[in-house]
Amino acid sequence: MDIKSIYHDYLVHLESKRDRTKNKFHASAAGSCYRKQMYSYYDFPQDIKDDRSYRLLRLGTIVHEDVENAIMHYGSQGHGGRIYVEHDVAIEPLNLVGTFDVGEMIKDNGKTTFNLYDIKTTAMWTWTKMFGRIGNRVAGTDTNYRLQLATYALAVDYEHAPNTMNMYLVWYKKNDSYWRETLIGDEWVNKALEYWTELNEILDDCGEKFEEDLVPGYHEGVPFQPEWECGWCPYYSICPSDLADKRRK
Repeated sequence: MDIKSIYHDYLVHLESKRDRTKNKFHASAAGSCYRKQMYSYYDFPQDIKDDRSYRLLRLGTIVHEDVENAIMHYGSQGHGGRIYVEHDVAIEPLNLVGTFDVGEMIKDNGKTTFNLYDIKTTAMWTWTKMFGRIGNRVAGTDTNYRLQLATYALAVDYEHAPNTMNMYLVWYKKNDSYWRETLIGDEWVNKALEYWTELNEILDDCGEKFEEDLVPGYHEGVPFQPEWECGWCPYYSICPSDLADKRRK
């Protein structure tokens, strides 16, 4: 019995059952290359992931599911506030959909506070760049994650308009199961709005002819981070970019 192959086939099977909304932008891709976003919007075929990528993604999913089950158990015990788990959101004016991990809405004396949480699994290398010794930290490591969380905050505000919004990134280090929680500043909501507004302007201006205009390395935001973004892009094989990380060459 080849257990490795059996597990890989199972993960491919799970992936095939996912139903991704077409002709919409997805909050989970906040901060990504504009050309990549347009490929996704128009449902271009993605490259096939390798075995390791499937396993890494599944490990993150398992941790998410376990934490979310714990949150639902907590909510069932009658704690104050309304609990949201894997909650779908949308902002129609921005052609945007998404699903945030965990939310808690608390109403007190006529005012509403919404605590929003996004759970991230990370390896030692990324953890060190964010939380390690000062000399090992790299500014901007979690920029995309902050934009993603702020995008969910935009959607929550669009739906509920709470008086106060608190945004937390909850980090789980896969190497040793350490936890870390970081509070994200309100300024990221404006940054997320600027990003999605710009992307929708590109959609209006370029439409399905985006490949002619969004030239990698020349158009701003195509990509944002060439040192790694191109190398791990699921549209690597159909994009003309020559900026790909050496790990993919």
